[in-house]
Amino acid sequence: MGIFSRQENDTLVAVFDIGGSSIGGALLSRHPGKLPEILTAVRFPVSFSLEIEFKKFERTLHKTFERVIGHLKKKMPQAGKKPDLALLVFSSPYYVAQSKIIRAKKERPFEITDDFIKKTVDEGVESFKKKWQAGHSEQKTDNNIEIIEREIMAFRLNGYPVLRPIGKHCHDFEVAFYVSAGIKNICDKLKECVFHSFGETPVRFQTFPFVAFSSLKDILDIRKGLLLVDIGGETTDLVLIKNNILEETMSFPLGENFLIRRIAGAFHFPAEESSALLSQYSAGKLHSQTAEKLGKIIGDAGQEWCELFKKAGEESPDFVLVLQNRLLIGGKAALALKDFIICAESQPLAMHFLLPEAFKNHFIFKKSFNEDKDILLMLPSLFINNYFDKTFDL
Repeated sequence: MGIFSRQENDTLVAVFDIGGSSIGGALLSRHPGKLPEILTAVRFPVSFSLEIEFKKFERTLHKTFERVIGHLKKKMPQAGKKPDLALLVFSSPYYVAQSKIIRAKKERPFEITDDFIKKTVDEGVESFKKKWQAGHSEQKTDNNIEIIEREIMAFRLNGYPVLRPIGKHCHDFEVAFYVSAGIKNICDKLKECVFHSFGETPVRFQTFPFVAFSSLKDILDIRKGLLLVDIGGETTDLVLIKNNILEETMSFPLGENFLIRRIAGAFHFPAEESSALLSQYSAGKLHSQTAEKLGKIIGDAGQEWCELFKKAGEESPDFVLVLQNRLLIGGKAALALKDFIICAESQPLAMHFLLPEAFKNHFIFKKSFNEDKDILLMLPSLFINNYFDKTFDL
């Protein structure tokens, strides 16, 4: 049995969101028979250059992660206490992922067994790894990536959805699953940092698309499909949910840092001041002349964003099916771009923000809690709470 079977005890989880422009951390306390409680949350920016340098992201990631852990360590509910689990969720650009559907068809009926499903998924995972390696031939080694998730989402037998296929017979078998991988040396360094701060705490890695998909099912009606638009640091990620499965993930290389670089170039400000200016604009705290100038910069950037958004959609046959049901998340960049996204569309657009109120029946917050209720930390907190009773392979 895993640590999640210990229903008689309180359990503490350290939750981390590892993003391209910032790292967030929270402490989640689970009490038997009660709503889980978020004790504290924090988010620190990851330093970035006005030039795009992924290697520099790697160098600064570890330092920022240590800073986040240091904050959580000070907020532990009791001296000497350590988390029962550390959940680390990667956002772009720190993972690669793919949703796959594998089909097996035979003339005679065949039995579905555990071994058959495992072999089928294993082959899909190996295909995913080879595809990644082919695109990174200069780093052609298994040690460069580490498989994070291989999550089965749905089965179909002879075209019909089946929850439990084991022991059944069919001519036509389909399995839909999600596979993801992280950069191995980053995973290793973050795990070392957890061990250094908390001791031999179990560490579990996940990726944001699967965490969001798994959590949103519990707080929203996604039966008609959903397109999740996550404006991150260096990229915008699109998560397409259809038929209650995570059908596709897409991304394009424009995010919050793109706006910051544009602002820095126009105002001749360093990155930190440009980021602060974007925050003030998103909060409506700039005087009219500066707001007007900044609005034009963001509007021009928004047009470029929309062009790449539409291009990404053209590459997906099911993209148009959920065009009217979009959920936008992100920080100040999402707030700044939302009006320009709507104006750039040629048809009416249902664009919704995911707000903390959506989680009101799922968490309580410590009475002294005065930090922002961070959506990118609430989603993984809900994810780990919903899967609390499962036995994870830690």
